Amino acid sequence: MVLPNLIIIGAGGYGREMLAWAEQSVQFGHEWTIKGFIDDNLDALAGKKTRAPVLGRGQDYQPSSGEVFICAMGTPAFKRRCSELIESRGGRFTQLIHRTAVLGHEVELEPGAVLCPYAIISGYNRLGKGVAVNLHSSVDHDAVIDDWTQINCHCDLMGSVVIGKEVFFGSHVAVTPGVNVGDGAFLGAGTMVLRNVEAGAKIAGVPGRRIE
Repeated sequence: MVLPNLIIIGAGGYGREMLAWAEQSVQFGHEWTIKGFIDDNLDALAGKKTRAPVLGRGQDYQPSSGEVFICAMGTPAFKRRCSELIESRGGRFTQLIHRTAVLGHEVELEPGAVLCPYAIISGYNRLGKGVAVNLHSSVDHDAVIDDWTQINCHCDLMGSVVIGKEVFFGSHVAVTPGVNVGDGAFLGAGTMVLRNVEAGAKIAGVPGRRIE
């Protein structure tokens, strides 16, 4: 059986990290193998050591039936736009689950979800399209995280939180149980979120306060 080829959207630092996580994922060699990157900057890898090439520009790339995609963009809005462009041309998105990630019972992962090394997803959670959970971050039970949200390293999302679309978590953010975070919110590094966050708000500090 010929396996599909994985294409990573974005050849920046996060994309090069994603290449390593892909090689160490539970899917590698079983569900797909790796072909390379697409990036609007064809020189994104100039001077960089990497095992995969830039195959073309994202804005021009035409997916084939033998390819699947993951997006390695850290900014939620960019991630959504780049992913939707490829999807509109028939591109299929896969999931990437590092072999050190831990999943509890009844976890729902939509296409494009990424679980990086040592991510912990407890039971009965839903992670939407393109949600990324980066190194050493955890999501406790009964949480909902909507499409394109980016959870960076060492974050702690406690039980029954509801996170909207395109939310950005800086590193070391903690969200207390039952809190809702609205679409497009930005949570600065080290923020402790104790109460609901409005859509589009920028929050920072301990406890978290609105800065914009």
